[in-house]
Amino acid sequence: MMIDVKVPSVGESITEGLLAEWLRQDGDVVGTDDPLYVLETDKVTMTVNSEHAGKLKIVAAAGEPVKIGQTVGTLDTSIQAPAAAASRPEPESRRAGEPVKAAVPQTSGPALNPIAGLPTAKANLAAMADSDSFSPAVRRMIEEYRLDPGAIPATGREGRLTKEDVIAFLARGAQAQGQVPQGIEPESRRAGEPERPREKPRERTPAERQTRVPMTPIRSRIAERMLLSQQSTATLTTFNEADLGALVDLRKKYRETFKAAHGVDLTYLPFFVKAVSEALDAVPELASWIEGAEIVRNNYRDVGIAVAAEQGLAVPVLRDVDRKGIPQLQREIEDLARRVREKRITLEDLKGAVFSITNAGSYGALMGTPILNPPQSGILGMYTIQDRPVARDGQVLIRPMMVLALSYDHRAVDGKAAGTFLKHVAETVANPARMLLEI
Repeated sequence: MMIDVKVPSVGESITEGLLAEWLRQDGDVVGTDDPLYVLETDKVTMTVNSEHAGKLKIVAAAGEPVKIGQTVGTLDTSIQAPAAAASRPEPESRRAGEPVKAAVPQTSGPALNPIAGLPTAKANLAAMADSDSFSPAVRRMIEEYRLDPGAIPATGREGRLTKEDVIAFLARGAQAQGQVPQGIEPESRRAGEPERPREKPRERTPAERQTRVPMTPIRSRIAERMLLSQQSTATLTTFNEADLGALVDLRKKYRETFKAAHGVDLTYLPFFVKAVSEALDAVPELASWIEGAEIVRNNYRDVGIAVAAEQGLAVPVLRDVDRKGIPQLQREIEDLARRVREKRITLEDLKGAVFSITNAGSYGALMGTPILNPPQSGILGMYTIQDRPVARDGQVLIRPMMVLALSYDHRAVDGKAAGTFLKHVAETVANPARMLLEI
């Protein structure tokens, strides 16, 4: 029975996409739920699995634009994958538990061809077995030029190979090809003549100097959203810095215990998510956005987390972060990031955030101005932790400091609210015990 492989619906607003990559070859026999191809739309990149088992025939090539519902291949369900090799009976000796018998030399039948290069390799190894008799200079030249010592006429005492023998051998081979081997000077140079000018490197062709590739749908969408953000919001960025000494010590002390107890690594991000949740409660303007002539106040705490992947940036959403603890947030962060990178994220996972966090510090950035993700009115940028001198109670101390950047839509949020929000986040992550004790 022949069944069409169609492009699935991934959201009401998405009507087309790009068949980015086939994960199976034409003619492969696939099983149910085996990954078939990667579909890239302007909002999400996802792996599409097979709904049936059978032999695949590809209709639409990788790189082609496709419509939702379009047939991109067919499956012949009458052809199924063969049984696993493990289910096949083993040879009699193996079924009886006997050891594997040694290979028997060939005594009849057509001659077997030797492995390519094996005779030469054996001869070279045999010749080099005597390499201890070579001088260091000869051994170095043989290794450098990958020579077969047995092929070089030896003129030294008791038939030993000399440096001059190797140079002469190289010179004869180079003259036959009209060139001088690297590291061996031509006769004119040994006679003291001036060095000949070196050849200029080959000029690059226009095709080598520049490459043009079409933008993928998701990259086009990112560009469109970034431009929309700049044109439709009155974006301003405020900076502060946080002393992460207590948080760094907390993570260092309990990281292994946390991983053993919860099965995930302990990172700094869930602490910042909780700090943002508390700051949104204190300054709800940052959880609002403008819709027409109204300001919409969002009373839930869904926070977007920027994740960089091969196909581009995605911002999956952590739901109701105010109701979750650090372990659960860490597990959900890892799960969302993994699904983005494995191209298993869905459109629903990207919707509904009231605020976003981007961690550019994981790539070594010291400072930046995050771009708003409309219609949101705020985004927090985290940057790299650096040991810096700071003044504490009249003393200069070296502390692990992080620059925090809050970009906000000045139409909905005033500077006072933005400064208060950022200060709240900085103070919360500087005192993680208060966060954990909820005081």
